[in-house]
Amino acid sequence: MSATLHRLAAIVRADVLIRLRRPSTAVVFVLISIIPYMWIPDPSTGRTLMQIGGSRVLYNSAAIGMGTAVLGTMFIGLIGFYVISNALRRDVLSRCGSIIASTTMRGGEYILGKFAGNVAFLSIFTLGFMTTAMAMVLVRGEAPLQPHVFAMQYLLLLPPAIVFVSAIAILFECTPLLRTKLGDVLYFFLWMGMMGAVASTIEKDPGANWAPYFDVSGLGFLLQQMKTYYNTNSLSIGSSTFDAAKAPLVFPGIQLGAQWILPRLGSTLWPMALLLLARLFFHRFDPARVRAMPNEGTRRSWLGRLNLISKPVARFLVSIGSVVRYLPGRLLRSAAVDALATIGAFPLAAVAIIGFAIAALASDANSLLTGVLPFAFAGCAIGIAEISCREKRAGTTALVFAAPGLRASFVAWKYLSTLIVAAAFLAVPVARAIALRPASAIPLLTGILFLTAASTALGIVSSNPKTFIVLFLTFWYVAMSDKGQSPGLDFAGWFGTATPTVIATYAALGAAFLLLSQLFHTNELRRKW
Repeated sequence: MSATLHRLAAIVRADVLIRLRRPSTAVVFVLISIIPYMWIPDPSTGRTLMQIGGSRVLYNSAAIGMGTAVLGTMFIGLIGFYVISNALRRDVLSRCGSIIASTTMRGGEYILGKFAGNVAFLSIFTLGFMTTAMAMVLVRGEAPLQPHVFAMQYLLLLPPAIVFVSAIAILFECTPLLRTKLGDVLYFFLWMGMMGAVASTIEKDPGANWAPYFDVSGLGFLLQQMKTYYNTNSLSIGSSTFDAAKAPLVFPGIQLGAQWILPRLGSTLWPMALLLLARLFFHRFDPARVRAMPNEGTRRSWLGRLNLISKPVARFLVSIGSVVRYLPGRLLRSAAVDALATIGAFPLAAVAIIGFAIAALASDANSLLTGVLPFAFAGCAIGIAEISCREKRAGTTALVFAAPGLRASFVAWKYLSTLIVAAAFLAVPVARAIALRPASAIPLLTGILFLTAASTALGIVSSNPKTFIVLFLTFWYVAMSDKGQSPGLDFAGWFGTATPTVIATYAALGAAFLLLSQLFHTNELRRKW
């Protein structure tokens, strides 16, 4: 037993230290630590963090602790998954997996150790976030800081999310189909759907005794608390205006009654059953199975079969695009070739391009702008996510830099390539939308520029397509749910509410993303080349 614990401790320690030593971890932590300051508005501005039953909640440790814990749960559920979902891949690429496979360590021990490493890393990250959030009680609080009350809000809300994300990340990495880009997208909708379905069930059917056991996000638990102690389902968390005529409500914090102990324990423990499924699919670094990982089992999974079936369509589009050899300028030709390689490497993208074009031509103005175009943007985002970081992930950066001019103009090359692929996805839908509603031209074109610039920047900076996928899909989900009520979220003018100021802001953000990309690339060249 002591030898097993020693091996588990070694895996956990190595995983946590590797992740904590990455510069990207420090950058993400700093950015997340800044968010509580933006998340918690000063009441003197007429806005508040939290309202219950239409009344503003006094800024005490319980209120700020609960409000930031909810934000922390969202980060763990979304960003946390994409941060830790490379534990097995890292051992494959570094060849450490081959060494591990030659030892007496059992597959179950390895899976459990990786899971514990994920839990430890996310817990450390959460502890750091909680510490910075506590400072907001001193900055904007209206009552003394009570560390134990503050920490209790995190303890009651976050453990189920940490365990669930840690376990499902291992399961996705062990399963051939789910460790692909499809898995990244599928997880996003799984988390959002599970969170909404459980909370909705608890709210509409309080007698559904099973639902609280699957409430890994804690949202249903919060709604139960509001119903029990305040006789209301009205809970607003996030910056919102309030009625200053109403006296502030003193929130004592989340209460752990006897009726909630088992559901919270159950929602924390059941995700560990996912590790048993992960063990079934774990390849234990078998060379015959690991060799297929870069192509993710092209012929074995149904996604691989769909790609094979779609190859004739991709060949057709690539053959049409072969006219790029007549384009003026070496940089533009290189970008077009890179774009064609993107479509050729993932034939389903060709099917999506044709599908969106047909749907656009068959739709009226309203269906096109609020239905076809948003999903075309989402499909485009998935298609372009890996373009700017493909060479770095494949280890072919030095080979690319050997080509004339590409080393210095790498950012411009990747941005043009991304823009060309985006044009393939969106040209017909956007042209059709402009023909039906000319006023949508500027917002749509600005949205495309913002989308492609964000993809280029986040890919170059993070060297991981998951960064852009999760951030954009989260933003896309919020914008779709808002349905144009907030002009600031209508970044591509789908709902016709984007103001000139909003359009200009997204154009400026696109330019800022490109500037960030160039500055980061220039700094990398100085350090490494």
